[in-house]
Amino acid sequence: MNSTLKTRGLTAIVFITVMIFGLFFNSYTFIVLMSLIIAGSIWEFLSIACERNLLRKCLCIIGGVGIGLMIAFSNKLNLPLEYMIHVCYTIIFLTMLLSLLELTTKSAHPFQNISFGVFSIVYYALFIGSIFFISFEEGIYNSWLIFAIIAMTWTNDTMAYLVGSQIGKTKLFLRMSPNKTWEGTIGGIFFTVIVAILFHSYIGQFDLGIWIILALIIGIFGSLGDIVESMLKRSLSVKDSGNLLPGHGGLLDRFDSFTFHLPLSVYFIELSSSF
Repeated sequence: MNSTLKTRGLTAIVFITVMIFGLFFNSYTFIVLMSLIIAGSIWEFLSIACERNLLRKCLCIIGGVGIGLMIAFSNKLNLPLEYMIHVCYTIIFLTMLLSLLELTTKSAHPFQNISFGVFSIVYYALFIGSIFFISFEEGIYNSWLIFAIIAMTWTNDTMAYLVGSQIGKTKLFLRMSPNKTWEGTIGGIFFTVIVAILFHSYIGQFDLGIWIILALIIGIFGSLGDIVESMLKRSLSVKDSGNLLPGHGGLLDRFDSFTFHLPLSVYFIELSSSF
């Protein structure tokens, strides 16, 4: 086994251990885990997308994590939905602060920096933070549902790669992601549905049809999220979003599909639970 494979293997073990501990220890470790993912994602994105400015990064991270915590504790404490108006105003105030910040810099692209800053907050804080809407049911933490969503996401990513590398021939989005194939994408979705059926048998909670539709949402939109991330990196001429995870790249590389499908998955679960 060469050093690269050893590094990837060790990183994977540590990463999975941290994720499992954060998910299952208690609700507070889960909130901390997701807050760190939001913070790390915003940091990585701004590091590759914007002119370097520590104050801009800190402002976006504090605002993004703050938004995630608002969503988390409003659901954990079972507060009225109207509480979410604070999230909207926080985004407005952050946009104003980012605009004022650009007045104090000598940036050649101030509006681009503002746009990237607001995008990082919306795309990573709101998209990832949306998971808190289904993490608590009347204040009770539902760790197994979150684990199921993450497990199906990783199944889709892994099996799409394995199937695509073995039998993939028909390119999906050649310009943005030359390694992705239709065969791999379909294979990933197929195995994600299998895992969804297993979770239905193990934890129930929803009808089998809802689990299968959820798997399809994760498979289809998770794959599109991977391509969107590839588009982003190509437009910025970078291979990996960061080096936080040796041998695996950065957080954005690991959570690209998860971030993209999550709002739709959460909305579907919320919608199906209301009937």
